[in-house]
Amino acid sequence: MTSVMRTTQHVNPKVNYRWMVLLIVNLGTFMSTLDVGIVNVCLPTLAGEFAKPLAQIQWLASSYLLTMAALLPFLGKLSDRWKRSHIYSAGFIVFALGSLCVALSHGIAMMIISRCVQGLGAAMIMANSQAMVRQAFPDHERGRALGLNAVVISLGTLMGPAIGGFVLEWAGWPWLFWINVPIGLAAFGLGLKYFPRSSAQAHRGSLDLLGSALLAAGTVLLMLASGGYGDSGDTGGAADPAAAAGMPLATWAAMLGGLALLVVFWLYERRIQNGILDRALIRLRPVWSGNLSSFFINMALTASLIALTFYMQGPLSLTVVASGGFLMIQPLLVGLIAPFSGWFRDKYGGALPIIGGAALCAVSMLFILCAPQVTAMIIAVQLAVFGIGNGLFHATNNAEIMGAVPGSQASLAGSLLAMVRYLGQIAGIGLCALLLGRMNVSVQAAADHGMGLRILFAILLVGCASAAVLAYRVKAVR
Repeated sequence: MTSVMRTTQHVNPKVNYRWMVLLIVNLGTFMSTLDVGIVNVCLPTLAGEFAKPLAQIQWLASSYLLTMAALLPFLGKLSDRWKRSHIYSAGFIVFALGSLCVALSHGIAMMIISRCVQGLGAAMIMANSQAMVRQAFPDHERGRALGLNAVVISLGTLMGPAIGGFVLEWAGWPWLFWINVPIGLAAFGLGLKYFPRSSAQAHRGSLDLLGSALLAAGTVLLMLASGGYGDSGDTGGAADPAAAAGMPLATWAAMLGGLALLVVFWLYERRIQNGILDRALIRLRPVWSGNLSSFFINMALTASLIALTFYMQGPLSLTVVASGGFLMIQPLLVGLIAPFSGWFRDKYGGALPIIGGAALCAVSMLFILCAPQVTAMIIAVQLAVFGIGNGLFHATNNAEIMGAVPGSQASLAGSLLAMVRYLGQIAGIGLCALLLGRMNVSVQAAADHGMGLRILFAILLVGCASAAVLAYRVKAVR
């Protein structure tokens, strides 16, 4: 009791240490999720302004995610060796700087570079978010804390499309990125004031630079291949699967090279100690099953949102504000459901929310897949059902993963969780580029890309169903 009082007094005698840490973590979460929502809703506008199809404009989103996926394992290891609060706080400054550079950019190339700077800052934040919460809260309160964090994720995602739609309607797109600058500076100041002056962590594993490079290079090549294939041909909406044999040689080289590098990455990680895929962590059933399920759900989340955003502003001819309003449905329901899911997990266990949530995400895909005509009402129902499922799944799955790892590897486990989440989002973007690569807001005929849209949602249905089956089998064994 005395040591707890000393820790709290060392931070601020009038402030509850745990909840101030959660507040700062939530600020970082809000900033990063707000940015994702803003970028997703403005992609069609930027595609029209720069006269680029989805296969090319998607790099504004994927460069950000690829940077995070490549650096998260490295920064997770680094944070377990050094003071994670310092790395976390510095991430706010880097993210704000990247946002400033995007806002001042005058071309696609500079925007992509600036988005990579944003990705570096976000990786510094996300590599430590789950670990900071884990360190501050005991297991019997962790589900509630992560449930509140899921609410903030929903608020950021909710406000992203809404703010993006209104700003794009009344101002220019650079103002979308100015929003991050004051949030980042405020969070940095709070971190300096309230984070505990903890010492460096005890875990001293080596840094797997080669593994990070192999993973990043393989993923980038596959993204280039999917973009090159999705942009090939002259069909207005979807890439024609029958045209695969006619793909350019560079596209084939990128695809085969990416697959080869990922195979080398897997073989290399199996041979070394303290790699990105830490064998001690991967052997823990809640860790590998939770991360694999998270990959499928996040792939479905990103692919469905990007595809439906273009569909609403293209074939359905909705305004940016209207489509942003539709996109608010999903995070609103996540924000309402996630606290209940965290409370349920703390009291009764996490099996039912995880399995039921993934199953609902799978069911939501049927509304697009089976509807004779995809209307605005069908899209609203799909977003609502997926939002409920994601609200049940997200916070509970994170709490189960972080509760299963030792404290000395909390940052590594948190960075692995974040890396898999972003790899899932990258896979979702890649699927969109592959199947709907030439979709843009000038395409008005739904028939041009209706088949590609249904194929996409069929794949997402299989992914979400696989997550539900995997969670059921793991919980049944336990």
